[in-house]
Amino acid sequence: MSQIEWAMWANEQAVISSTVIALGGILGIAGMFENWQFGIYAIIASILIFILEWPRGKRKKGRTMERLLHRPLAVLVNHLGVFGRNYFIRFVLYLILCVPCCFILATVMGGISLFVTSIIYFIAAMKGEEWLAVGLDAETLDKKRPHSLHPPKKPPPRNNENLGDRTVDVRDVTIEEEIH
Repeated sequence: MSQIEWAMWANEQAVISSTVIALGGILGIAGMFENWQFGIYAIIASILIFILEWPRGKRKKGRTMERLLHRPLAVLVNHLGVFGRNYFIRFVLYLILCVPCCFILATVMGGISLFVTSIIYFIAAMKGEEWLAVGLDAETLDKKRPHSLHPPKKPPPRNNENLGDRTVDVRDVTIEEEIH
């Protein structure tokens, strides 16, 4: 049985968490909850989480599906260096970000979801997993470029062949001509 890739689970959980936090933040502001200012915080935190989590990390085995607009955000996360690659840093970041989300009812569900995400990232960090960019290496970029193959303009060189009673010089034949 293959090993579980915890980071893949955490990535999907984080994208969902950011969506739930954003919706809770909007609800908290629109509903004018007590301490509705935490709704503004929740929206800003969810945007940060979404930008960090939208590009998927490379899988150890198999192929990783890229999301829509994956590349620009993958370049951004890749430029963060160790802060973008290390899952222990994401664990601590999400643990800190989830605490203020538990102060108003509208964002509690998102805060708990983000807490679960941070625990999954902690497990991924303990297993030694690390975020690697998908599709940014030169080899992958070269494979994605379209290669067009044009039909040959001349037939391949051949020796003079005897065709029945006449000898045909193949070098003089073009694609448009037919041999009868």
